[in-house]
Amino acid sequence: MKILKFGGSSLANGEGIILSLDIIKKAAAEQIAVVVSARGKATDKLEEMLDLACNTHDYKPALENFFKYQLESNHGISLDEEYQQLDSILKAISLLGDYSPVTKDKVLAFGELISAKTIVSRLKKAGVPAVFVDSRQLIKTNQTKLDALVNHEVSQRLVQQYFAELQEDAVAVVTGFIASDMHGNTTSLGRNGSNYTATLLASYCGATEVQNWTNIDGIYTANPALVNHAQKIPCLSYREANELAHFGANILHAKTILPLIEKEIPIRILNTFKPKNDGTTINAKGSGQGIKAVSVIEDVSLVSIEGRGLMGKVGIDARIFNVLSQKEISVRMISQASSERGIGFIVNQQDAATAKETLEKEFDTELNKRDISSIKVNSDLAIIAIIGRHNYALEKAISGLRKNKIWMYLINNSSNGEQISLVVANNDLKKAANVVHNQVFGALKTLHVVAFGKGTVGGTFMDQLVGTREDIIRERKLKISLVGIADSRNFCFKPEGLGVEWRRALEQANNPNDPATIINLIDEAHLENVVLVDNTASEDLVKHYPDFVRAGFDMIASNKIANSLSFDFYKSLRKLLKQKNRSFFYETNVGAGLPLIDTLKLLHLSGENIRKIRGVFSGSLSYIFNTFSEAKTSFSEVLYEVKSLGLTEPDPREDLSGMDVARKLLILAREIGMSCDIHDVEVEDLIPESLQAIVTWEEFESHLDQLNQHYNERMESKNPNKVFRYVGELDREQGLRVALISEDRNSGLGAISGADSIFEIYTEAYGDQPIIIQGAGAGAAVTARGVYSDLLRLGSKI
Repeated sequence: MKILKFGGSSLANGEGIILSLDIIKKAAAEQIAVVVSARGKATDKLEEMLDLACNTHDYKPALENFFKYQLESNHGISLDEEYQQLDSILKAISLLGDYSPVTKDKVLAFGELISAKTIVSRLKKAGVPAVFVDSRQLIKTNQTKLDALVNHEVSQRLVQQYFAELQEDAVAVVTGFIASDMHGNTTSLGRNGSNYTATLLASYCGATEVQNWTNIDGIYTANPALVNHAQKIPCLSYREANELAHFGANILHAKTILPLIEKEIPIRILNTFKPKNDGTTINAKGSGQGIKAVSVIEDVSLVSIEGRGLMGKVGIDARIFNVLSQKEISVRMISQASSERGIGFIVNQQDAATAKETLEKEFDTELNKRDISSIKVNSDLAIIAIIGRHNYALEKAISGLRKNKIWMYLINNSSNGEQISLVVANNDLKKAANVVHNQVFGALKTLHVVAFGKGTVGGTFMDQLVGTREDIIRERKLKISLVGIADSRNFCFKPEGLGVEWRRALEQANNPNDPATIINLIDEAHLENVVLVDNTASEDLVKHYPDFVRAGFDMIASNKIANSLSFDFYKSLRKLLKQKNRSFFYETNVGAGLPLIDTLKLLHLSGENIRKIRGVFSGSLSYIFNTFSEAKTSFSEVLYEVKSLGLTEPDPREDLSGMDVARKLLILAREIGMSCDIHDVEVEDLIPESLQAIVTWEEFESHLDQLNQHYNERMESKNPNKVFRYVGELDREQGLRVALISEDRNSGLGAISGADSIFEIYTEAYGDQPIIIQGAGAGAAVTARGVYSDLLRLGSKI
């Protein structure tokens, strides 16, 4: 025999009831019994009518609508008797202005009674020999209030007797949720009552299986409405399902599972609207060890008792839990300080005030003597529970929460190691649940990118990001979501992520590009693993880096200003990054996409003594002097060519000033531990001194003949076997210098071509044989790809 239970949504008018009836008809080839909940929102509507009547409001329209809905799916039955009975009860309530728990049970019972009557009528019309069964005749309780306790001995005898006498091919359609006491008064089985009815029948009859037909595909590794990458669980053990039920899983209540355990009857959670899906099976064995799910309980409070009088005092715990049990307050979690000077426990938020008041009365003497210094309540908290056994689950969860700046108020590990509980603020719950789920399951991890700058590098970077997003998900199991873009004025924010339409979205944005506003928007969206990507040349943005770090952002920048501002700022930023456990990647600061900074870091951290670094740092200046050294053309013509290729700044004098190379050299010096500032770099300006005072580029263009004359003279004095190279050089003994030199055309620096950069790293171990890193040193695509590489490296760390 199998027990099929159908929930309210499965029996609602329309597709639900049609599919449910079809499932029952197909299953009726075997021996089955069907347990039904109230159809649709019937229970809610009945409670609404109770409130209307109790407050002497007109309940009649609600009553009419209720029966109109119930009759929509079956015009062949009469509900006149039920209408008159319910109307009579509501009239009495309206006169009295109140109702008892017994009356409420009686009113709510109409939902299941009408549901069973409807299903029996529809099945009979389809040729199925269905029988209406009022569970009040079978399930007996010993209390006459909501959530009554079942008298198993009597109930089992009645159920077994009924089914023994039932015709073999008959399909019993049993009302869920309701029962009766030994005097025949209607009672209810409380939360998850219809499921409980189904598992009680299964236990009493020795059923082979319970099928729980719902509107979901099964039990998930987390609530899909809360966690983005929750997955369906194929199989759970009774113990795991019980833990999940205890920690907020709505599909099953802990008491629902208990009747199945002794006889090892499996229960399957199935979707009425997808009947071919396998769903989730709960049985004695489950699927073995390992993490099964992350569950949550919202709206709990932490009650803390502290004081020197607790230390070594016997019986304190017993007093606490004794007085709380007298008030019917359930304690969900307990934690005690190793010094015994404090104890904390979690209760439901609605019980917190009563718990505090009760404990203050119980410990009045200790509070007056200051043996207990305080009894405090911290509300608006939530529990995140990790269900299943895994040695590193707690470590992974804590690491992820700390990285995302989520405070844990309490941590608890069960004695059998199969459940870990973490208490966080309600406001952090969505972010925290996603972080914990991704950490313990190794699921698809997400980086949320806030990008500054839409210029050549910034725009190319974002096009690369959205264009390769699916490839990265497939190859790396990493989702990179572009949630925010800022230009010089506006900020576009879309928590679910921007796509190829990002330019249009930015044009339509009306949020100001204000760091405080941006941080607040990100915080309110509860996004985890947020990274700021700076592809601007803005010093003002850099000065707000500390604000973003404090707000939990990781940092990636092609903007080199942060690493070349004052040494005090440089050190303070790194100190803050370490304190907040944030990452900062900036490989493109020097050498565009070349692996230079990372190589230097590794050499320096390994203890290698780096004596000297020498190279062509600027791709644009490399192109200029590669071309000028070989072509029989003027310097200004070469400059215009490079500008037209987009390799220089809009005003090429920014490149010719040498300050960009100086900043890059300074960055490398700091990477190998040198304490220096930009004024420590000796820089040769490539603009002749006589032209340096000119303000605008337009005016400068009118003096290009002087610029050409200057470089013609230098060309004439150069050895024909040598070429010009604008070189940055770091020497631990001689300092930092940037200058235009003549280099042998067959040397490493002399042989480069196009816009290539080259770097020679001289170390103590390698002597006069340098480590050489060479490649493209300029171009939006190259730099953007380098920024993207930094982003992928960051993604591998989360």
